[in-house]
Amino acid sequence: MNEGILPHESKRFVRVLLIISLLWLLLGVVVHANSEVQLVAFIQIFLFSFLDLIFLVLLFWNLFFMDPAQKTQRSNKIRILVFGFFKLVCLAFLAITLKRLRNASASSHLMGVSIIWIGPLISGIYLKYFSNLKK
Repeated sequence: MNEGILPHESKRFVRVLLIISLLWLLLGVVVHANSEVQLVAFIQIFLFSFLDLIFLVLLFWNLFFMDPAQKTQRSNKIRILVFGFFKLVCLAFLAITLKRLRNASASSHLMGVSIIWIGPLISGIYLKYFSNLKK
């Protein structure tokens, strides 16, 4: 009963997280549209922060919410190692990008990195309190 990378009930969270991330990206593009340097800095920082967040979500779900019988399979151990490795790679690229873009504005840095906590926070609040509104 292998459900793939994510459990079935978690796919809704990821869908909402992707929508929130897209809206945050659009908001950042609108805010930084007046300066090309700030816009490029925001998009680069956002990209690495978003990829880091996605690999963190995949890593935690495969570590903590997987069926204990499946955790002992070699393929699942390799999957966890790969997600952890790519999460660290994204963090390294994010650090390199932040160091390289030191002269960019603080708003591009803050909005780019803040997707790491804005996305899960708004997604969790939506699923906890507002997901029943459609019914």
